[in-house]
Amino acid sequence: MSRPLSRSLLLAGSIVACSLTGLSAPPAVALNGAETADASLSFVAKINVGDQRACTGTLVDPQWVLTAASCFASDAKPAAGKPAVATTVTVGRTDLTQTGGSVQPALALVPHADRDLVLVRLSKRIADPAITPVPIASAPAASGEELTKAGFGRTRTEWVPNKLHTGTFTVASTTDTAVNLDGSDTATVCQGDAGGPALRSVNGSPQLVSVSSRSWQGGCLGIDPAETRTGAVDTRVDDLAGWVKEVVSREKVTPADIDGDGKDDLVLQRIDGSVVVHRNLGTSFGPGTVMSSGWGRFVTGTDLGRLYFADITGDGKDDMVVHTADGNVAVRKNMGTYFDGGTHWSAGWGRFVTGTDLGRLYFADITGDGKDDMVVHTADGNVAVRKNMGTYFDGGTHWSAGWGRFVTGTDLGRLYFADITGDGKDDMVVHTADGNVAVRKNMGTYFDGGTHWSAGWGRFLTGADLGRLRFGDVTGDGKADLYVHVFRNGEVSVRTNKGTYFDGGTVMATLQ
Repeated sequence: MSRPLSRSLLLAGSIVACSLTGLSAPPAVALNGAETADASLSFVAKINVGDQRACTGTLVDPQWVLTAASCFASDAKPAAGKPAVATTVTVGRTDLTQTGGSVQPALALVPHADRDLVLVRLSKRIADPAITPVPIASAPAASGEELTKAGFGRTRTEWVPNKLHTGTFTVASTTDTAVNLDGSDTATVCQGDAGGPALRSVNGSPQLVSVSSRSWQGGCLGIDPAETRTGAVDTRVDDLAGWVKEVVSREKVTPADIDGDGKDDLVLQRIDGSVVVHRNLGTSFGPGTVMSSGWGRFVTGTDLGRLYFADITGDGKDDMVVHTADGNVAVRKNMGTYFDGGTHWSAGWGRFVTGTDLGRLYFADITGDGKDDMVVHTADGNVAVRKNMGTYFDGGTHWSAGWGRFVTGTDLGRLYFADITGDGKDDMVVHTADGNVAVRKNMGTYFDGGTHWSAGWGRFLTGADLGRLRFGDVTGDGKADLYVHVFRNGEVSVRTNKGTYFDGGTVMATLQ
């Protein structure tokens, strides 16, 4: 079927009568499809973008909805970060006139680099067991395959339906990034359906194959009656499970003593650029408080820079260290409820931001004077300590070698620095790809040969699988404990340092 993309209409659904057609109008799906109250489709979301636009989306993680980027901007991709206009996401309701489910604002957007897709970060994690994210398919759509599409868009007779509609479409062909679909008299993609799912049933369970992008909209309310074409163009997602997982895992947790009580709090770097502090309450971490904002391009370390949290000034409260892509390192002093404007401490570290070039930086109290030093881990495997001199770091001293395949965290393992032994000097923790965690004790000018402390953490290494490990003193006894951040459910548990091992752990927070 010939389907020139330049002539097909975008599907972002206008929710006012004045904007019916044209490339600037927002999306919708499943014209004249059947109404459904199927609870198994609770993952389908209605997205309202301001007062004028509406789309459909799909819950792919308890905190993330996947939809079309054109829902937010028909002529360009939306900018990463907070939505330009207030956006509300309703998920868990196939009938919008009913109660239940989840209705909440979108916190942030993460567009895909080269497809009509955007991930919408919800303000809160959905914990309702009746609202289950749908898995992404692992195989592409095949010609002749029938897929079920769902959406809250227009029908033949309804301008703004309150109920979810579904329809069956047949795959005409696929490209590297798109799926061309044939509709029918009872299945057409209309405005308001953009971003909605195309689903495959595998052993009775749905999988997300593609996302609605464009359609001829033949038969949709408000479209020229002479338009009879019912075909649609979807964006493929079967090859993007890795991208979704990477975005979901971007938000970072760091143990840091922000309030200076001797017990590490939990600092969360959110995708919207907020630095959120969860205070250590002894048996749990309290509700988050935003202590700084505007750091959205410092979350991954691959954009403007990277943030660290460490006690640089030696006052017992961890400061915020800003490592910019131009190579500068500045310290923003902890002022109790905010970080100050910052002071320059070092330069020349532009190729140490991502950890994939010349090396990686860490900040830890290696000398035991109460002030965190700068640890330089170079790609050739050397670890050097640049001592904190009060307003700068010195030229450095060699401490260890042979760690070239531990820089990125994606090869043989990853390094951390924390005071595991409780002597006031941070040790080197070695997390190997086989899942073992060993502690190499700080001997004053080098780290010793190491002692095994824990096992089974192979899928917590890269930060793109089950979760991440961190080390910090949660109990206030001077010995760093093991923090386990599980991405799937947002839980952070703490495994207490027992002197030669970490205990079984206690959940202290579920991050929102």
